[in-house]
Amino acid sequence: MSCNRTQLCGRLETRGALRFSPAGVALIEFTIAHRSAQVEAQASRQVDCVISALAAEAVAEQVAKFAKGCQVKATGFLAKESRSSNVLVLHVQNIELIE
Repeated sequence: MSCNRTQLCGRLETRGALRFSPAGVALIEFTIAHRSAQVEAQASRQVDCVISALAAEAVAEQVAKFAKGCQVKATGFLAKESRSSNVLVLHVQNIELIE
């Protein structure tokens, strides 16, 4: 099975410093705060969550220029934070500012 695509809109809540891996790849860690109303079992439900995210290369450099608090639409895939963790992180492959 190869389906692993996630799209999330929200506010850029936190953003770490742009850093570089030992191989010279640009990386940045950040969080996206999401709030929406969703319908589940024919009932409206308020959804509030904060998602940890990671971007690499050109996308990392793009995120580094975004102001905290701006609205973004991020698309990517979910992966474990580390080999020994079950915490998921959104690996962002595309991000854009939205209004």
